[in-house]
Amino acid sequence: MEGGRRRKIMVALEDNDMGIYALDWALNYLIPPASDSTEPDHFVILYVQPPGLSNTPLVNEEEIFQGQALSTMEKSRRCIEHVNDTCKKHNITYEMKVMVGEANMVICEAAKTLCVDLLVVGNHEYGGLKRIFSSSKTTGGYCVQHAKCPVVVVKRRQRTL
Repeated sequence: MEGGRRRKIMVALEDNDMGIYALDWALNYLIPPASDSTEPDHFVILYVQPPGLSNTPLVNEEEIFQGQALSTMEKSRRCIEHVNDTCKKHNITYEMKVMVGEANMVICEAAKTLCVDLLVVGNHEYGGLKRIFSSSKTTGGYCVQHAKCPVVVVKRRQRTL
């Protein structure tokens, strides 16, 4: 830390497990030991909900939309509960933001607007071939290329047998 200055760290959560893993990783590895000379870091937790259904006509569009909305609401509720519990456990200050849109662009814009010092995103666990063709299209890859602050892309460790 620069002279005890409080850092603003944004952790981006998407509609998958990797964001939660990235949050847990950030809280375990980025928080320095408590000290009287440093202010504790402040976390911004950004939850990005995917945009709604496209405008393609479907026979049961209303039913599908209601099912998707309920599923998204349940995921959001579980995510917010996890964030609250985890941040309280680590005794950190945080604020929660919820935005809707394409995750890669929403995350970079929010990081710029909120003037964060560090952005933490989860890494999708794509296989080798898919990763070759979509590396710049993943959220982590996009953020590394376009964010105006340092970016940490957290990859889940492979389990060994």
